[in-house]
Amino acid sequence: MGSAESTGGLGMMLPFQLDAGQTFFLDLNGSLVSGGVEEGSLGTGYRFATPSGWTLGVYGYYDYLNSRLGNDFHQISFGAEAIGALLETRANIYLPLGNGYSVNGAGAVVIDDGNVRFRDGREQARPGADFEAGIKVPGLTDNTQLKFFAGSYWYGGKNVSDMFGAKLRAEIAFTDIAGLPSGSTVSFGATGTYDSQDKLGGSVMARLRIPFGGSGGTAGDPFDPTTQAVRRNSTIRTHIGATGDIEDAVLELNGQTAGRLINVSTRTGDTAAINALLASAGDGAVVFTDGDIGLDGSLMLSNGQALLGGGGTLSVRGATSGGLGILANTGAHTTLTGYDPARDVVTMASNSMVASVNIIGGLAGIGSADTIGLTIHNVDISNTAHDGIRLASVNGALIENARIHDLYICNNNTLCEFAVGNPNRAPYAAISAHGTSNLTVRDTAIDNVTYGIFAGSIIDDNDWPPVVTDLASNITFDNVSISRSRREGILLVAADKVNMNTVSIDNTQQDRDMDLVVLQGTSNVSITDMSLKGGINGLMLVTASTLPEDAITTKVKVSGLTTDDTTNAGIFFNPVSGISLEDVTINNAGTYGMFIYGSDYAFLGGPVADIDFKNVVIDKAANAGLYFMGPAQDLKGNITVRNTPRDCKSDPHWSGSGVNGSITQSPGFVFSVNGQEIGNTTLAARCG
Repeated sequence: MGSAESTGGLGMMLPFQLDAGQTFFLDLNGSLVSGGVEEGSLGTGYRFATPSGWTLGVYGYYDYLNSRLGNDFHQISFGAEAIGALLETRANIYLPLGNGYSVNGAGAVVIDDGNVRFRDGREQARPGADFEAGIKVPGLTDNTQLKFFAGSYWYGGKNVSDMFGAKLRAEIAFTDIAGLPSGSTVSFGATGTYDSQDKLGGSVMARLRIPFGGSGGTAGDPFDPTTQAVRRNSTIRTHIGATGDIEDAVLELNGQTAGRLINVSTRTGDTAAINALLASAGDGAVVFTDGDIGLDGSLMLSNGQALLGGGGTLSVRGATSGGLGILANTGAHTTLTGYDPARDVVTMASNSMVASVNIIGGLAGIGSADTIGLTIHNVDISNTAHDGIRLASVNGALIENARIHDLYICNNNTLCEFAVGNPNRAPYAAISAHGTSNLTVRDTAIDNVTYGIFAGSIIDDNDWPPVVTDLASNITFDNVSISRSRREGILLVAADKVNMNTVSIDNTQQDRDMDLVVLQGTSNVSITDMSLKGGINGLMLVTASTLPEDAITTKVKVSGLTTDDTTNAGIFFNPVSGISLEDVTINNAGTYGMFIYGSDYAFLGGPVADIDFKNVVIDKAANAGLYFMGPAQDLKGNITVRNTPRDCKSDPHWSGSGVNGSITQSPGFVFSVNGQEIGNTTLAARCG
């Protein structure tokens, strides 16, 4: 039992006496060590007696170790010993085989000639040597031996500092113990060590040794030096640390190879001086920032550069080994303050990164146009004059762990309301992604802004029909919360392939707002586990005739949606088709649970068509569960309406429009409310 670990083992020595003065032996040992470690060794040795009374010996061993990490290690060792009547001494050397194993998390970032590099973390066996000399205390009884030893040891290893240590050891052995076979010994020992790495350590030992008899069937001398146990360190000494070869460091978040490391602080100078330093650092530079930095212009990142604020960390892997490590900026927490409301605080180039900074002021906190592969991680953006993050014609952007709040609030509808006649403009958004594809926003919170997220295609409407020039596509929102958005929480315009998972919008803590989620001419949308509170309409599905011909809201699948306390409807259908609603609950709608508004004219979108309802519940709507206005076609499924004055309504005089509702069902389409079918012939009776 030791200060580092405890060991239990079983061994067998097979001595073969060649003649009266020579002995050859085989030695087999196995051990189990605390922590799931397994050890084994197999050795052979030769001992012979000298005329002077000394017994000399040499031996060699093969050792095996299965470490705590499940790695197998092998070594060979050699030793020599001299055992006298009162004195004994021995020396051993240990030679590991193999190069060790890579260990994730044990690697380390290193700065090599000013560049950010990586040294792989490895578990490796260490070569070593030890020596000890001891004395047997004379004058004790024939069945007792007491010995004291002093010694030293050394262990090395590739890219590991040498370990030098000293040890003291005492061992007492007893024989002729009642109840044990003749010649058996019981030994107890204690060892103390001190070295340059592990410092002070120690262990205690207990050992039972039983002989099986010699050639004559009787046990020999239990203290015979030719058959005593070999004293050596059978444990393969290993080291876990950053000991691999230096290699390129790759930033895990964006897969970019890190370049030079530079430091930016108030001591660097003004914005022009900072930008000159960034430009001279070259592509791929890692930029450590320190403390509060004021900027009178935009900080311009070059291609592949990564800006990491004080206190921030990034996961790094080795380009060759694949081992993982951490790049840490130990400087003071960083706030970048932009003093020019006409310039973005940070401008990103392709494959660049901004991480672990607060950004205040500026036109936008972060801006980028016509770039690829952006990464924005762990940022806090506030008090900008326009957008929080503005992306234009960007291909590939990740925004994660962001907090965007308290931006400029625009209350002027003329200046700020989105209009289908001007589809390229939704100003003052926390995140504006215009003509941006392959965008992911996750683990992000947005609060007190004009628009939450605007993601739309760039549309050329200088001629008719308008056309999409830069498609907003492959967009993912995952674990995103939006609160207190003055206008739409999420506005998608002419977008394609959108996934929204665990998105929540809560606009109940304000007096004026708009619809919460609007799909305007947007297709191939998946919504999972969405929560919407407040707003005029919770989910607005709409197709506008002024958008490009292929910008149609269709193929929308909702699996898990709850709306609460909307002033109008929970869901508003405005000429759309191909919509699937499953596990949807609409609570406390201010007028109707769902508003189904189709058009008699194909160029205006035509009827609301091909809608599938599964496990849809409308509870406590103010006027009716559903409102039908204009034509609907091919509705399927059942809607449960409860605690509501009417199941449904179709009023030809709604807002004086004179537009009545209708349902046309193709064969196989059955639609019901509270289990009672509604079709064209029953709509008036049920909903009139």
